[in-house]
Amino acid sequence: MLTEMSAADTFSGAALLAKRDDLLFEGAYGYADHSMFVKNTIDTKFNIGSMGKMFTGVAILQLAQAGKLSLNDHLIKDLPNYPNRQIASAITIRQLLTHTSGLSDFFGPQFVASNMSRWNSLESLLPLFVKAPLLFAPGTKWQYSNAGFIVLGLVIAHLSGETYYDYVQRHIFDVAGMRDTGNWAADEDIPNRAVGYTTMGVDNGQRKSNIFFLQRGGSAGGGYSTVRDLLRFAQALEGQKLLNSYYTKLDLTGQVATGRPGVKYGFGMEERVVNGVRIVGHSGGGPGIQDIVDMYPDSGYVVCILTNLDYAMARVDDYLRMALTGERAPQTIALSFDAGTAVVGKYAPVLPPNVGMKPPPIIVTIEGNGVRVDPGIGPAFHFVPVSVTEFVDAEDSSHHITFLKDANRHVTSLKTTGFGPVPPITATKQP
Repeated sequence: MLTEMSAADTFSGAALLAKRDDLLFEGAYGYADHSMFVKNTIDTKFNIGSMGKMFTGVAILQLAQAGKLSLNDHLIKDLPNYPNRQIASAITIRQLLTHTSGLSDFFGPQFVASNMSRWNSLESLLPLFVKAPLLFAPGTKWQYSNAGFIVLGLVIAHLSGETYYDYVQRHIFDVAGMRDTGNWAADEDIPNRAVGYTTMGVDNGQRKSNIFFLQRGGSAGGGYSTVRDLLRFAQALEGQKLLNSYYTKLDLTGQVATGRPGVKYGFGMEERVVNGVRIVGHSGGGPGIQDIVDMYPDSGYVVCILTNLDYAMARVDDYLRMALTGERAPQTIALSFDAGTAVVGKYAPVLPPNVGMKPPPIIVTIEGNGVRVDPGIGPAFHFVPVSVTEFVDAEDSSHHITFLKDANRHVTSLKTTGFGPVPPITATKQP
């Protein structure tokens, strides 16, 4: 599959499969730098996006294990100098870790319009969200928040007396033997680093470098790693080298529902249950970035996939997930003309209040025996029908779209479990 996808220019990156201490497969495909004709290798460093939240979660649990904080502490106790004391008194460390604090995000018009070199520290991002009101009462909902993990990085620095970068280097990367992992600046000269390539913002569909999107990695993600280093992290975590048995089990256990079927979010980790099999890990995504590490705690498998293209990982991860869990591919049906016509249209995402950036509409059109779903950011996706109202991503069957109807059986909206750049949302059909 990887050879075929690489030849078709739909996969560029590295992949690894292990079972406990046995390396079953590793391989690298495509180019790390097209302009210089540099090929990816198994030691190429890829941007890991939000996968860095795993390290932040472990760091917080290490501080809890050491008695320096409690997960139920209010933020004001562990970060007394947080600029918004009202919010710091209302939210807890546990809620920040599980994306249930109601804290908003730093991705918005000001962030996008700025030179990325401006965001060179955790503190530099605070003005983007620190004065914004909470999106909901803490603990009442789940909504992914990068800002929450920036705040956790500041907690780690305050309680440890080290910078966030130094802390994770000494207490996680060094302990796990992760020699090729770090939170380097976007313009730093790092050997064996892959350039990310994206179609975002390109009218003709040709790829360009994602350098416009990159800032220094930190506690919300954006660092660099290799598939071998991520295997070392998984082995160190499951081998209780980073946390004791109690906190290791806590870290590998989902805590709150995310709205995606069978998926809970924990402490910088996601837990999926597929065909009765637990999978724990985290993905990372962005322009020219799509990665994942999946740990199968009960069987000992570890899957690491790092790529430097938009949406290059999903099909491979879907294939491996079905192979390792015995999950069957969804049974598709033939889409009738009437059923297809009913769902075609433009859908406006329904967003919570105080979200700074309004996303483009989602466009649904007929494509083969299914629909083409264009989120307006990055490439379109092909969804196939499993019923007249339920569709699954043809390349990642864990992603669903459900079309909702009114009393007159007219399609009024859609709900997604998340795909590509689109989080789990509801979108209303436009006239």
